[in-house]
Amino acid sequence: MEDKGLKSSAVSGAIWTAVEKMVCQVVQFTIGIILSRLLSPSDYGVVAMLAIFIAIAQTFADSGLSNALIQKKDRTDVDYSTIFIFNAIVSVSFYAILYVASPYIAKFYGMPILEDVTRVVALSIIISGFTTVQSTRLRINLQFRKLSIVTMVSMLFSGVVGLVCAFNGLGVWSLVIQTLSGQICTSLGVWFLSKWKPRLLFSYASFRKLWKVGSNLLASSLINTIYGNLYTLVVGKFFSGADAGYYNRGNHYALLPVQTVQDMAIKINYPILAKIQDDDERLINAYKKLMTVPLYLLYPILVGLSVVAPYLIPVMIGEKWMPCVPILQVLSLAYMLSPLTHLNLNLLYVKGRTDLVLKLECIKKPIAFLILFASIPFGLIWMVVGKALYEFVAFSFNCYYTGKMYGYGELKQLKSLLPILCNCAVMAVVIYVSMLFFSSPVLKLCVAIPMGVISYILYSIITKDENFNEVLRIVKGKMGK
Repeated sequence: MEDKGLKSSAVSGAIWTAVEKMVCQVVQFTIGIILSRLLSPSDYGVVAMLAIFIAIAQTFADSGLSNALIQKKDRTDVDYSTIFIFNAIVSVSFYAILYVASPYIAKFYGMPILEDVTRVVALSIIISGFTTVQSTRLRINLQFRKLSIVTMVSMLFSGVVGLVCAFNGLGVWSLVIQTLSGQICTSLGVWFLSKWKPRLLFSYASFRKLWKVGSNLLASSLINTIYGNLYTLVVGKFFSGADAGYYNRGNHYALLPVQTVQDMAIKINYPILAKIQDDDERLINAYKKLMTVPLYLLYPILVGLSVVAPYLIPVMIGEKWMPCVPILQVLSLAYMLSPLTHLNLNLLYVKGRTDLVLKLECIKKPIAFLILFASIPFGLIWMVVGKALYEFVAFSFNCYYTGKMYGYGELKQLKSLLPILCNCAVMAVVIYVSMLFFSSPVLKLCVAIPMGVISYILYSIITKDENFNEVLRIVKGKMGK
């Protein structure tokens, strides 16, 4: 009965998150297309250059303590209030640091506008710091429906605000105001729906206990955050604002479907798997089931995106964005490993083995930085190829402890995904061949996309793919209800 309850929670959470992400992607995709046509690559580059500073500050503000709260079984209201106060103090402190540092950031990039943009964008750190605990409580209680509603409303609201600003010629400020309005809307919604208000309580005993888990997460997250945003910083410094914009858009479109799956597979599954952390057999069996179905839905999107990118980009956002096509193609394929990389770490998180997570990051990231800086002299495209190479390196390392602790390492995981990969290969050939018969980019897309979907489904039916059957069971079950 308990397993059925966990499965029901997983399915319900996955569906709500899937609905949220699909709605958000449609809204974000549509608004992004319009904004990309109204704004220049340099406008996107300006905001992207600040991503590393904002991300580092937000990493410190959370310090891994939200995950520590989820992992802790006997959490109390004192725990929540303690972490809320910590997050609030740190977020305000980091805003002050960035406010003072803004002239130096502008000087580093050689772009005076960054001084004012930094001081406004950095307000997002404070907004996020005052909302983290409320969001964490909703996740702990598996209230994904509420989180999804807040996210969808915020995305729509901020998108409309961004468009209004862009149509009125505000340029880069359109992106700044869009970001802040979305975060304010999310914060208000989460505060209202969580039904929890912080108290002026700070327990050093509670903080020390949570910090023991969170400190390792902070260190590993900080390393990851720096690396994840370092490419935009390097591109903006060594190349140009326009190149940073091209990288930002190519990376954004490649990450869009990946982030959907990672939210489904990590944000939902982590609190669920944490409930069975003491039963290794149940834990790894649940992990296997929760891994393959999301990837069955993700992989054809990434492969298809890589094949149609040369025609999709000019039709979607205009010829001026064509330099981002090879970036999108390479990263779409590279990010196929990203969900697996994070899911393997998830198994260490639920066990509270954040020390092993930190150890892995300390091994992997020197390799990542070496690849990045070695590729700079060869240009932007080779930097992206190097990033793709690191995705495989990260996956291989992250599988080590999964194989050692649970007997489910790299080769076994790849073997379980082999049917999906074969299906994607067949689909890619069908898409490519179907586009050869047409000259118009619009016609190519109109034919290629449905042909890819049909071939993927037919292959699944012919090979009796269990993932396809599982998707059908979930859909039929929900339609029946």
